Amino acid sequence: MNAREIAYYILFHFEQEKGKLHELISNSLTATEYDLRDGEKKYISHLCSGVVRNLSLIDWKLSGLYDGDYKRMLNKIKSLLRLALYELDYMDFIPPHATVNEVTTLARKKINSRAAAQVNGILRTYLREKGRFDPERKFKYIETQLAVKYSFPEWMIKRWINLWGEEETRQLCAAFNERPYFDLRINLSRVTSDDFIQILNRNNIEFRPSAVFPQVVKVYDLLKITKLKLFEQGLCSVQDESSLLVLELLQLDFKGWIVDVCAAPGGKLTAILEREKSGLKVIGLDRDLRRLNRLQENCQRLGLQNYNLLQNDATVPAFRTEFEQILIDAPCSGLGSIQKHPDIKWRRSWSEILEFQELQLKILQAQAKLIKTGGFIVYSTCTIEPAENEGVVEKFLELHKDRFEIDRLPERLRLFSRDNTYLRTFPHHHQMDGSFAVRLRKKQ
Repeated sequence: MNAREIAYYILFHFEQEKGKLHELISNSLTATEYDLRDGEKKYISHLCSGVVRNLSLIDWKLSGLYDGDYKRMLNKIKSLLRLALYELDYMDFIPPHATVNEVTTLARKKINSRAAAQVNGILRTYLREKGRFDPERKFKYIETQLAVKYSFPEWMIKRWINLWGEEETRQLCAAFNERPYFDLRINLSRVTSDDFIQILNRNNIEFRPSAVFPQVVKVYDLLKITKLKLFEQGLCSVQDESSLLVLELLQLDFKGWIVDVCAAPGGKLTAILEREKSGLKVIGLDRDLRRLNRLQENCQRLGLQNYNLLQNDATVPAFRTEFEQILIDAPCSGLGSIQKHPDIKWRRSWSEILEFQELQLKILQAQAKLIKTGGFIVYSTCTIEPAENEGVVEKFLELHKDRFEIDRLPERLRLFSRDNTYLRTFPHHHQMDGSFAVRLRKKQ
C-alpha cells in the first residue's frame, strides 16, 4: 500500500473502533511489510492526526456537500473524503487536482466505481464552493460555532464556557489545535545539555530550549531522534514540562523512599531518579503488569538505580509501613494533552469523567492511610477538568479535614497558580500541556 492508502486504512479503523490514534499510527509506521520512507511516515502521521483534530469541521463541510444523510454514509467513503478535505485545506504543498485524482482512484480500488464517482463529484464541488463554509456565520449559538470551527464535542465546549468564559474557551481550543511539539528531557546522568544540543545541531534537528527547565529541549520531529537512537542510548525521554513541574512539589533532598503509586510508564519516576543525588529511592507501583514491564525497560535504558517496582492496585494500600512522601499521578481523562492526542476529545464523555473522579478519590483515600504525620501526598493529573482536580481534592478534604491540609506552593511554582495552592497549567497560557497538582500534608 502507498502512504495515502495506509492513511485511509488508519482513519477507517479509527472510525470503526474509536481506538487510540497514536497506537494505530505507530503500528502502521513500524510494520515491516510497508517499508516506508521518512517523508511518507511524516505525511501519514500529519494527515491522520490532522483529520482527527479537525473532525467536526471536516464533517460539517462534507454534510453540506452530500445530498443524502451524511450520518448514514459508508465509513469507507467518509474516511476517504475526510482524508481528501484535510489535504485540500491544510496540505497546500499537494496540488488539489492530485488529491482529487488520487483519492478517486483509491475509492475505485477500495470500494467500487460508483463510490469513486461520488467521491470525485463531492471533491470537485468543494473546490468550487469552499468559500461558503463558515461556521461562525452559519450557527446561532456560540457553543455550536466553536464546537464546529475548532472541532470539539459540543458538551465539552459548553462546560468550558461555563467554567472560563467564551474568550478563554476560544483561546484554549485554538492552542489545542496548534502543531504539537514534544519536550525531550535530557538524561544528565549520561550526557550534558551542551553535548546533547551539539548532537541536535550536527544533525540539523530543529529545536528550541525550554524557558522553564535547563535539561529540556522542544522538538517537532521525533522521527529523527528515534533514527539517531538517542532514546535507545538512554540520552533522553519524552516528557512534557507540565509533568516535570509536579516534581517540584516533592522533597528530593532526603534519604528515604518515595512511593509512586501509579508509576507506569514512568515519566515522573525516571525523572526523579535522574535528578536524585542524596540517596533517595523510589518504589514504583502499577496494577498493569505490561505497563510495569515497560517501566522496567525504561529504567534500564536510562541506566537508573535505587528503585523497586511492584504490581499493585492503587485503591488498595500496598504496605503496612508509613512513608513521608507519596506521589499519585492519577488515572484521568487526559484532557490536558489534546494537542498531542486529538483523539482523546472524541473518546471521552461526561459519565466517564465522573467514573475517573470516583476512582481518583478511592486512590487518595487508600494512600492517605500510608502517610506519616507531617508527611504529604502529591496528587496530580494531566487533565484540565476541575471535576477530576479541585473536585477530588475538595471531596477528600471534606472526609479528612481534621487530618490533611493543602500546602502552599513553592515560590517558583506560583507563576502557575491563581491562589498559591493548586498548580494548574494551560496550553494557551503556559505553552505546555494542561495539568493539575496539589500537595496535601498530614497535620501534626
